[in-house]
Formats: sequence, C-alpha cells, structure tokens
Amino acid sequence: MIDTDFDIDDMMAIPIVIGNRHVAAIITSEGYTRAEAGAAALSRLIAEPGQRAIPVIAGANSDRDPADIAKTWPWLQYFRNAMNRANNFLAVAPPIAANKPDFVEALVAATSSCKTVDFVMIGSYSSFAKYSPALSTKIAHVVSMGKPIGDPAQRPGNFSFNCEYDMPACELATRQIKSYKGIWVDVPRNKPVRYEPSLAMVEGLKDAGLPGTLKAALLGKRDTWDPVKVAKEAGGPGGLSLLWDQSASLYLLHPEAFVPVGGHFEPRLVGDSDEATLASMRRMWTDDTNRAVTYK
Repeated sequence: MIDTDFDIDDMMAIPIVIGNRHVAAIITSEGYTRAEAGAAALSRLIAEPGQRAIPVIAGANSDRDPADIAKTWPWLQYFRNAMNRANNFLAVAPPIAANKPDFVEALVAATSSCKTVDFVMIGSYSSFAKYSPALSTKIAHVVSMGKPIGDPAQRPGNFSFNCEYDMPACELATRQIKSYKGIWVDVPRNKPVRYEPSLAMVEGLKDAGLPGTLKAALLGKRDTWDPVKVAKEAGGPGGLSLLWDQSASLYLLHPEAFVPVGGHFEPRLVGDSDEATLASMRRMWTDDTNRAVTYK
C-alpha cells in the first residue's frame, strides 16, 4: 500500500511500486495536494487501458489555515495547482467525488484478501496515524521517506515537509512505525553530488502504458521536477528536487542497495563514488518504472 500527498516526486515513485509489487490500494493525504484532489488526479494518471484497477482512496486532510500555509510555504499553491492536474498533464482538474467514504473502512476492505501488507510512506502522516491501528496485525514492513524524529543524523528542527505539515500526526506515526520495526530512507545531503533526477532517466522511459504516460506528464512541465533553479514565485524548491520519495520506493525493491546511516538508510556507495551511486539509482528508477507497462 502506498500513502502519498501526490507531489512530483510521489508521481515518480508510485509507478516503481505498481510495476513490481501488487498494490492493494493507494491513499492520499493532505500535503502538496489536498486528499480529494490528489486522489482524483492520481486515479486518472494510473488508469491505463487493460490494467487492473487500483483503488485510490482519499484519506485525511489536516485542514491547516490557508493564511498559515501561504505564510509558511508561499510556493505551495503553485504546486497544488499543477499537481491537481497531474503536473498540468490533464487539461482540467478531475472532478472530486461528491461523497467521501470512510478511508479506514475502505483500506480494510481493499486489503481484506492480503495476509500481510508492506507500506510505502511518501506523504504526510495524517492518514497513517488514524488507519494503522486497524491494519496493525497485517503490517509487515513500513518504508518511510526521510529521517525519523530523534535521528542523530537529523539537524535539530530540520524536518521533512511531510513531517512539518502535520507535526502531531508525524510524532504519533513515528512511534507507531517504530513499533512496527519500520525504517526511514533518505538521500545523502551536504555532498558535492546532488542526488537529483535527470532528464536522461525520464527520456529512458518506454512510450507505452504508465511509463509513457508518466514520461509525457514529466516532460510537459519540466520546471516542477528538473533540477533547474527557478524563482520562488515561479515554483519554489520543486525546481531543486532530489530523489526523495523515489528512494523510499527503490528501497522497497532493492534493500541491498542501501545502508544504515544514523537512524535511517541511504544509498550504498557504488565503489567509492557518489557519481556512480547516483547513476545506479537513476538506472534502477528507469528500469523499475518501465516494468509498470504491466501492473502486478
């Protein structure tokens, strides 16, 4: 199961899992998008002809004050406008369902035939804190993007957006995830080599199926993912994207390619070179995403 706030790195992380693992459900939580809008756009993005339908369930909104959002993250509305249309890939934002089902009940139903469930956490923790008790007996692994609260490698107060957006839920979910022996995955920071996406890794995607759809969505509006510095009013830090959520999905498939650092995991060095390590991650992303031509 994937829990996402449907940002640009989420959009690049989700097909990796779809092509290599059986995804029982995807739940959207408020962060870069609100839950209902993110679910509507993501549902449209992954609705490939001939592939099985994956339930996309709108989860929890934290309902932060819009004035607080505008003050704390002045670039966020720009991304919401883009991601409500799947990185402006869709001509208009898909309509939001009139009735929102209870997402805990919906997730229990979606995973009813599963003996165990692995979780990929690439959004805020607003939903997980509420539904995980109902699924606790089935939780096998929880792979979460970022560093946990209390990680010795974490600079004090320098939390990920996923945590900062709903800190009370993050604090509760951190305790829950630790009780499930979950792990956190992050990319190396403060190195000369930036662990960022590249145009070549996207151009390597197949033109068929979900890889082709993702390729078109990414290349159609490059300033929301390509590592090109953009002015804050034109897009903010998304133009300086790193392989955040992509790394969490890659860990699920290739845990041997990561090593513990402090209280989290980071990519294992290929030889003794960050350049070779980054190239390896980019190749894994392209190869794993291309398997999403067919859904597991």
